[in-house]
Amino acid sequence: MTMKDLIIVGAGGLGRELLGYIESDNPIFTFKGFLDDRASILDKTPRSPGVIGTPDAFIPAPNQVFLAAIGDPHARHRYTQHLRDLDVDFGQMVHPMAHLSNRSSIGKGVIIGPRAGISVDVKIGEFTYIQEYTVIGHDAVIGDWCQINSHCTLSGNCRIGNFVQIGPNCVISNGAVIEDNVTIAPGSVVYGRIKSGLTVLGNPARRFAF
Repeated sequence: MTMKDLIIVGAGGLGRELLGYIESDNPIFTFKGFLDDRASILDKTPRSPGVIGTPDAFIPAPNQVFLAAIGDPHARHRYTQHLRDLDVDFGQMVHPMAHLSNRSSIGKGVIIGPRAGISVDVKIGEFTYIQEYTVIGHDAVIGDWCQINSHCTLSGNCRIGNFVQIGPNCVISNGAVIEDNVTIAPGSVVYGRIKSGLTVLGNPARRFAF
């Protein structure tokens, strides 16, 4: 197998965390650096190689593969626009310590952290990031550009829209529906349907405004 040159979009905490996954158990990538428009982002937490360019001006080369590690899904979408317009190779990263059923499907740009569990007949859209220890039950459907943080349980047959953020330690009940652009605050329990654009909090999760 030919090792591909990996470039991570985003050098913040999530990008460094993703690099940690790659460094600890990496059979297919050679890390070549970060893309970030904050030149000094790694001054206090240096990595080598570090920031090698910006996402909106980078010129890709052959044999490069990209992963986007930006926690805010809308920022992830925005900062990858130039690269997506160039039709670069956005890969997938399923950590070897995660379980992904061979009867489930994931889109390009998906990242699944260690000890996550993805059951049968699950569909995960493009550019969704699922962090460690999260469990997704059978027949769940998750849209594009979602951020599902650690220690969450998404029960079977739930439906998650696009650009959804689910905080740590949340429970999404069987058959629940979360529409697009929803934010679920940490520790919440979701029943039923959450309408598009809402931020919800609590058990049961209810609309929340700052």
